[in-house]
Amino acid sequence: MPVHLITANRLGDGVAVWLDAGQCWPHIENAAAADEATLAASLEAAHLSERDNEVVGVREIDAEVADGESVPVERRKRLRASENVGLTTDIIARPGLDYCSLATARSIPVAQRIAERFADPERQRKIDEIDLNISGCINACGHDHVGHIGLLGVDKNGEEVYQIPLRGSSSDRPSIGSIIGPSVLSGRIIDAIEAIVDVYVAERVDGEAFNDTYRRIGAAPFKEAMYGAD
Repeated sequence: MPVHLITANRLGDGVAVWLDAGQCWPHIENAAAADEATLAASLEAAHLSERDNEVVGVREIDAEVADGESVPVERRKRLRASENVGLTTDIIARPGLDYCSLATARSIPVAQRIAERFADPERQRKIDEIDLNISGCINACGHDHVGHIGLLGVDKNGEEVYQIPLRGSSSDRPSIGSIIGPSVLSGRIIDAIEAIVDVYVAERVDGEAFNDTYRRIGAAPFKEAMYGAD
């Protein structure tokens, strides 16, 4: 039997979200399927959220039930519903040294290595939302300075190293990330990212967002995890 899902984009950060039975907006795995009898009421609730400036771009999409889950029919909509949206592997990475004549460090291979390290979907969901942005030069086209975790690749004496700003945001609480410490060599960068994420998961309280945890505990725990105790 065909069903319908209601999707929109969260106003604060643009993440794709899906209406659930409680009229909240989680990721797709908690979305509520509407049939012809309930579709009008679901759309009315969704548009109320839009009027309240919680979401924008409310729309209905066709779905089908597969293995007990509602799955969008169109491929493009399935990509929208991809489980990694807003999660650790949903990375913004500029072309970097592989394709850009202005770049001084690689971006795409680093993003691929991060995605491999955090490939487990269950782990990604446990970590929850992380904005991770990578730029391959000081032009900062990857907006590393407004990621929760940023990587800015630069050349240092012929080696690719990465500065790591933390606590950036382009949401409705914008902030410029602060560089956490000395640059990290390319070979150590994935371990450094993992150390940062592990501190966040261990220290957050009641589902805190990354930046809220950072503001509460400060930079010191992240520095210690990355560089060791002084």
